[in-house]
Amino acid sequence: MQFSGRRKKVTLNQQHELYGHCLQFYCQPPLENISLTEFEGFAIDRLKLLKAVENLGVSYVKTTEQYRKKLHTEFSSLGFPHREEVDDLNSNKNVGGPTEYEKRRKDHISHFILRLAYCQTEDLRRWFIQQEMDLFRYRFSMLQSKYKTEFLHKNNLKYDTISADEKSHLKDQLINSSYAVSGITVAEQDFYKVPFQDALDLVRTRKVFLKGGYAYIPHQDIVAIVLNDFRTRLSKALAVSHLFIRTVFII
Repeated sequence: MQFSGRRKKVTLNQQHELYGHCLQFYCQPPLENISLTEFEGFAIDRLKLLKAVENLGVSYVKTTEQYRKKLHTEFSSLGFPHREEVDDLNSNKNVGGPTEYEKRRKDHISHFILRLAYCQTEDLRRWFIQQEMDLFRYRFSMLQSKYKTEFLHKNNLKYDTISADEKSHLKDQLINSSYAVSGITVAEQDFYKVPFQDALDLVRTRKVFLKGGYAYIPHQDIVAIVLNDFRTRLSKALAVSHLFIRTVFII
């Protein structure tokens, strides 16, 4: 990320590569120039969003509709991408407001700005990781099933949903091994086939069906697998950022 009075033009291919999905793991840092005005504005809005996530998490149960509505309002007012899965990055539902591309760009750049600010101490890193995880959990849970699968594949998490035939064949086992799953919910929701080593927390608590080295995870529990991956990546990235700052500025 460089600071400049003018923005470096991003090609259509770069746009699609970086912002082809409304959600990301923030693996690739921004490469374009950014003005100091944008830098300040993005940082302030991201901090407002994370503070809202923290406050709402204290005031409401995170799985309730009220919590989701409140957080949706914050996303809308601050101009961050929400659950609308828009394929056209130039789409703009609100006339005069930011396009989908601009929302995703802001989300991407602002995350990295605060990553630099919050990598300094253990307490700051812990706070940042917790709020970003809560933010990610909410955004992932609001995605439609097909966009969740698309996100998993885009990030090399090759977790596919099982077919209707396989689900019907394993119905009894899935009901007996999965928490809060009945015959009706088995038919209505997706199940993911995941290598058991990627789902050790769920395996340890006996919440999933195991067969042939794979864990069969119900739709509502796949977020636990993805969140674990997100936390691991972000924790390592913050450590690297801290080391980089110490090296450059010789703290």
